[in-house]
Amino acid sequence: MPKPAKPPTLTDVARLAGVSVPAASRALNGGVRGKKSGSPELRERVEEAARTLGYAVSPAAQAIKGGRARTVAFIVADIDDFGSATMISGIMHAAEERGISVAVRTTRDDPMRELDLLMQLRGERHLAVVMATSRTTDAAREASVKEQLTVLQDHGAKIVVIGDNELGFPTVTVDNRHAARLLAEGLVGAGRRRFALVSGPAGQITALERVGGFVEGLAHRGVAVDERDIVHTEFSRDGGHRAVDQLRDRLGEIDVIAAMSDAMAVGVIARLREFGVSVPVDIEVTGFDHVPMLGDVLPGFSTVEVPLEQFGEAALALVLDEHADGVDTVGLSGTPIIHGEAIAAFDR
Repeated sequence: MPKPAKPPTLTDVARLAGVSVPAASRALNGGVRGKKSGSPELRERVEEAARTLGYAVSPAAQAIKGGRARTVAFIVADIDDFGSATMISGIMHAAEERGISVAVRTTRDDPMRELDLLMQLRGERHLAVVMATSRTTDAAREASVKEQLTVLQDHGAKIVVIGDNELGFPTVTVDNRHAARLLAEGLVGAGRRRFALVSGPAGQITALERVGGFVEGLAHRGVAVDERDIVHTEFSRDGGHRAVDQLRDRLGEIDVIAAMSDAMAVGVIARLREFGVSVPVDIEVTGFDHVPMLGDVLPGFSTVEVPLEQFGEAALALVLDEHADGVDTVGLSGTPIIHGEAIAAFDR
């Protein structure tokens, strides 16, 4: 009985490509620069040799060899949320460019589950852990999260946090406050005067920053908002739906309901229509995040375009790329869109 053919090795690939074994390894497995390691011509030769020989990289072998999996853990609150889904897409594309994989974990916005997930990650030995859950003003909760992230960092994982926070790790953020301020100023400039605001939980930093910036923008243009007309629920369609119920008795006094997420805006619009309120004829509804389909069905929809897909690239560059040494914060810009027209987010 003939012996089975011996599987090709990395040495075989290197020999066929005419390069050293380390060079072949970097081209296939990703060095510090991932798939950008080596020249394009070298990578093409190595990849062609691997295809010719039928050689495939073993992720398990890489983990054993380096003591750490070539994966990044990406933690979000809800995988069904548009913002989270877009960020997941962005980080997967960025990870693929570096020859690594992404393991997505969801907290379901549960503080205890969040801590449990972080403890579970200790045994998975990821290259990096990227937190993209909303941070809060709950000091005890934030201290517990920081403690778990510090343990992961001490065990060798790079840590990066997406969004406003005070955890003390490398951060990728967007200036929610200034973008919200410009959105508010633009709406007043378009003739709007009577506003209600609906946002996420009052204990979430992002919710507070967006509301704070919007109120500042209105005040700068001489418009005040009654405290009763600032409603905090959840950053979701259902949250927007419930917010309208709280505003129902005052709908006749409102020109604009400014939702601090596009998902909330969808819920607001749906509930208003159930009450027989026409959008935008009777009440204009605005958003934040820029879900493209809303602009398709509501021409002239006002929102803020947040570069959600860029968060993943920025996060991985911050903690994995050589040139990022010494950099601890990356700030991205949100772009206010007033009635379908984008304005420069940082024009003062």
